[in-house]
Amino acid sequence: MIRSMTGFGHGAATAGGWHAEATLRSVNHRFLSIRIRSLADRPWLQSQIEEKVRGVLHRGDVGVWLTVTEETDSEGRAGFDRGVAARAYRALEGLRAEFGIPDPATLADLIRAGGLQTPQEDEETLWPAVRAALEQGLAALARTRETEGKMLETEMSRLLVVLEEGSVGAERRLPEIQEELRSKLRARIEELDLRVDPERLEAEVILYVDRFDVQEELVRLRGHIARARDVLSRGGPVGKELDFLSQELLREANTLGSKVRDGEVVGFTVDMKVAIEQLREQVQNVE
Repeated sequence: MIRSMTGFGHGAATAGGWHAEATLRSVNHRFLSIRIRSLADRPWLQSQIEEKVRGVLHRGDVGVWLTVTEETDSEGRAGFDRGVAARAYRALEGLRAEFGIPDPATLADLIRAGGLQTPQEDEETLWPAVRAALEQGLAALARTRETEGKMLETEMSRLLVVLEEGSVGAERRLPEIQEELRSKLRARIEELDLRVDPERLEAEVILYVDRFDVQEELVRLRGHIARARDVLSRGGPVGKELDFLSQELLREANTLGSKVRDGEVVGFTVDMKVAIEQLREQVQNVE
């Protein structure tokens, strides 16, 4: 299955006293570009988030919006670090005993000593909630990209059928074109009343007809069409290969149109070039 590079995903999770929400949006891009927003105050999370995204996506411009909030009812996170406060209080009591101060340490003393500090965030505390929310968002994003990828695959398969029909029509017309060229050349020689050796005449006719032979171009065209079908059936990150094949298809169609100046073949060529341009547009959004 192929996947589009356009998609949206959202995930939310609560763990370790933290609530995290992750929103992901992606659009087409030649490579994988990851832009993480809302994490200027937590840069140590960025590398882990990028690693997660790279494990799921291969191409696209991906924006990640992450919000993290503390759960107010979580134990041990009541606005200050209890461990730091306990250590500071013990230190104050030790000083009181050492200097023979009769009154015990008060809350005001504890505050002045810096005992009521905001708990420090750390990777082990925040990452479980962030990881769970991110995984949910990535899964949702992948599903939307797969859904659009199915539509892209259907449309590209239809365009390949158009190309195949055009190449078959052009090939069927070739013998008639070659015979018409032979007839025109012989008629022109007779009109000019030229005396030409029969063998020399046939050699000139063959040489003239060969100038308009596009059998090789048609073979390559059908080969590229077959290759594109194989790539579509294989699935995965195939956008770059399909983009290359679409360029090769256009090259062969242009050569075909320039070598054969026949109205019917020109019609086939125009239809094929339109289909190829549409194919290239679709390919630009394939991962």
